[in-house]
Parts: sequence; C-alpha cells; structure tokens
Amino acid sequence: MPPDQRPLDHGTLAECDELRREWVVGPSHLYNPSGQAGHEVLSSPSMIMEMETTCAALAKAGLPAGLTTVGFHVDVKHVAPAKPGAAIATTARLISIEGRKLTFAVDAREGDRLVGTGRHRRAVVSVDDLG
Repeated sequence: MPPDQRPLDHGTLAECDELRREWVVGPSHLYNPSGQAGHEVLSSPSMIMEMETTCAALAKAGLPAGLTTVGFHVDVKHVAPAKPGAAIATTARLISIEGRKLTFAVDAREGDRLVGTGRHRRAVVSVDDLG
C-alpha cells in the first residue's frame, strides 16, 4: 500500500497541543542588512528554522515510534528585529490535523514583543520511507 494511503495512528497528538522553546540569538542566527558593524539582527531564515524545529519537536512528542514529520509549507511574517543575545521564545500550537497533514500556528517573541508570526505545515511520514 502506498505510504499516503496507509491508516495513520496519530498517537497522543491532538489539536491545541502546544510547545514553547526558548533560545538565544547567537552568531549563526545573524544577518547584517547594512554591512556595518553593530547592525546584526536575527535573520528570517534562522527564525523560521527555530519555528520549524519547535513544530517538529511538538509533533515528535505525540507521534508513535517510527513516525516523524517533514515540513512542506511555511507562511511566516518577520515583524520586528532581534539583536544578538536576545532571548527568544518560539511557540508552536497544533491547530489542525487532516490525515497526514498537520498545521501549526507559530510565533517568536522577545519578552512581550512579537518578532515573527505565521503558519507552518508538516506531513507525517514513516521513518522507513526517508531512507
């Protein structure tokens, strides 16, 4: 049976599940839009990677052994800068389960200030199908 037609056990994964991860903006997260010293800020790709990582961790915690997720859609706005050393909290909330497709609401905040927000979608796959 093709992988996308197999019955799917979502384990304990449920809509409204939420995970928050905290991390610090480090050198590998930075982009310098002006090229001038002191203008380094959190890059959008780094923020999105942290959002994706949070969604993947949330899904992994609830899925049965042998299943994992792969990202297939990102719709995110980067709405404010974050400087090197900023403490960021990334939150993922599972808002929809449709067969193998999971949709998450994501945001990144520095304290109460919104840095990024949007949606991320992941597909549940068998670990065996990855190799």
